[in-house]
Amino acid sequence: MSKAEIQRELIRRAGQGFPWGGLGVCVLFLAGGAFAYPMPEGVSVPMVTAAMAEAYGNPVSAAFVQIFWSGLLGAALGTMEIPFLLERRTLLWSAVHFLATAAVFSLAGWRCRWFSYLDTWLCLLGLLLLLYVLKWSVRFLEWQADVWAIRKSAGLAAEPPWKTLAPYFLLAAAVELLLPPGLGLVDAADFPVLTGIFYPFLILPLFCFFSACPLATRLRRWWLAYPAACAVLALPCVFLIYNATALFHAWMAGISALAGGALGTALRKLKKRE
Repeated sequence: MSKAEIQRELIRRAGQGFPWGGLGVCVLFLAGGAFAYPMPEGVSVPMVTAAMAEAYGNPVSAAFVQIFWSGLLGAALGTMEIPFLLERRTLLWSAVHFLATAAVFSLAGWRCRWFSYLDTWLCLLGLLLLLYVLKWSVRFLEWQADVWAIRKSAGLAAEPPWKTLAPYFLLAAAVELLLPPGLGLVDAADFPVLTGIFYPFLILPLFCFFSACPLATRLRRWWLAYPAACAVLALPCVFLIYNATALFHAWMAGISALAGGALGTALRKLKKRE
């Protein structure tokens, strides 16, 4: 892509990410408010922290400021895939983009009073890095899918299904077998937020969904083995780290991957019609 095309794509994706960033943070607060406690006095619906409402004079002004900074964060996250369009030094430009995103996130958190303690900022920044790495890994696999499509259109031999599935299985094994014990090393002993909330309800389903989607666009039937593998790979940590009450992790992983695969199948059929 030319420099002008990349600039237009950067502006377009940032413009799309801005409203999603503002909406996403609002949903977080409305759903329980990961950052919303303590709430401002006299407010029944938590939209900002009490510290932010006090800093900006009232909750309404604080909410508008938070939407602005959340939108900037959404714009930064929306341009995450731009380094893949540069066609060279992808890993380097991705690292630069993450540092810029981390700076926006830190500045937004400081202005919106999200970080009551230094540990909170470091924890959330680590989660941002983790989600960034997972998204980058999935996008790298999608990039390989684009190369495969070019090979197929050129009449070259297509890869066998097992060779297409293998990197997805390895990535799923790394996330589901290595990530939970890794998070447990830095998690709080009295209230394990990372392993008890963020991993099963955020990281695991999002990873399974977004990794299954591009796989289903490449394989017609063999992709169905991936949701089953995601469910099975969740079981070892259920019994080694959690207990039988965490068996829902397997269902969470399998159903999320199945939903992502269904979306990928729909997208593949839509492309064929076009």
